Amino acid sequence: MTNEEFYDAEIAPALLDLCRKCQEREMAFCATVEYDPPTAGIGRTEYQPPTEPVRKVSSHQLLVHWAARCKGNVDALISAIDRNARKNGHSSVYLQMLGNENLQYGPNETAAIAIISQ
Repeated sequence: MTNEEFYDAEIAPALLDLCRKCQEREMAFCATVEYDPPTAGIGRTEYQPPTEPVRKVSSHQLLVHWAARCKGNVDALISAIDRNARKNGHSSVYLQMLGNENLQYGPNETAAIAIISQ
């Protein structure tokens, strides 16, 4: 049995079960498994609670989801971060250096770099 077959038969169903349990309680969930590093064989299971009308996903969890989706492509990750920051605001020195001027600071924010949750 290959690692991919093992992932499909054992790991993916277990992760899906955990994901569904989190979804029932509107808890964000994200898991990635790299079952074949030479070919970038990756499986991903995730759930993000709805962001409207109330923001229920933290900036931390957004970063985790974006990183899992980009499959190691840093440009895709930076692009996702920049797109969100242009829409929802940010307080990142680095995003500002890249030309993203949608600066917004959250309540009691002390970090020099933060993403405002969507």
